[in-house]
Amino acid sequence: MLLQGNICTLRSVESKDIDTILLWENDPALAPFSDPHPPYSRSDIEEFIRSEEAGFETNRQMRLMIECEGKTIGAIDLFDYDGEQAEVGILIHNETNRRKGYARAALRAVIGYARDLRLKRLKAIIADDNLPSRALFEGCGFVKTDNFTYICNMKRIIAPSILSADFGNLERDVRMLDESRAEWVHVDVMDGVFVPNISFGFPVLKPVRTATRKVVDTHLMICDPIRYVERFAKAGSDYVTFHYEATDDVDACIDAIHAAGAKAGISVKPATDVRVVEKWLHKLDMVLIMSVEPGFGGQSFIASSLDKVRTLREMIDACGANCLIEIDGGIGEKNAGEIFAAGAEVLVAGSSVFGADDPKAAIVKMLEAK
Repeated sequence: MLLQGNICTLRSVESKDIDTILLWENDPALAPFSDPHPPYSRSDIEEFIRSEEAGFETNRQMRLMIECEGKTIGAIDLFDYDGEQAEVGILIHNETNRRKGYARAALRAVIGYARDLRLKRLKAIIADDNLPSRALFEGCGFVKTDNFTYICNMKRIIAPSILSADFGNLERDVRMLDESRAEWVHVDVMDGVFVPNISFGFPVLKPVRTATRKVVDTHLMICDPIRYVERFAKAGSDYVTFHYEATDDVDACIDAIHAAGAKAGISVKPATDVRVVEKWLHKLDMVLIMSVEPGFGGQSFIASSLDKVRTLREMIDACGANCLIEIDGGIGEKNAGEIFAAGAEVLVAGSSVFGADDPKAAIVKMLEAK
């Protein structure tokens, strides 16, 4: 297997590399750039190569050799693959090659490969005193989540909110999104009671549905949402999200959305502890964390929302639920990478998209943010 990076190529390990691997694994000079472990014997390496030929999914590990200008100058390991995530480790032979940026190019190629494998995230274990590795992984979008663990989230979806679009040219703006790399179109429905603003309803949702092939993501900021969830689903919403704070019967809302053929989401305001939704994670398709007070666009991101994302990520992973994490409010190119890395998969962006000189380019910058 070959992966082409910007300045280097990655190749699956072959038997002719045994001596080289032994050199790297046992070279004390590489210790600061590799996780500590006992030296591998020749038989260990030969057995690894034989098992590796069975494939990544069965062996749960893969070694990719980093090549540049005809020379093998390092390696990347993907291991502990479980269908959702893999741990990644990298070592580059000698300081000169590290300074040339080969490690960064190789790691970015592996990140692209991991997305092709539909992994949800990559993980790296890095000691605090390993400053070169920390700089490398952080520069490629990994964010520290605990003492030694760095995470790079793979699944990235931008859902531009048409609340910030030009209402006089709404069809034009929605069709623009249809041609962009945004996968979803976010529709904010506000009743002037649950939140102090009024937006739009069924008459607007239907032409939006007609104008786009993308996923229509409807966020209901309304009182007593059970009255309307079915109608919004049948009007063309792929996802219908209601607020935890707006209903006394969460189960009934989820069931009504599913019965109408849409996917169900629940949202929590900034002051609500995200743990309140834990009992419904297996029934939900998505949880939306509000990172601003709902009701108005253009607000600043509430920094503590990142902790809520991390908590929710842990809850979902612990129970094995198939539930997306969406976040809405104050999101743009500068904080998108950090939010994705914390565990969010869907970022709602309004003014940072429609207020940009080039909305399509703004979407790409958020998707590729480090």
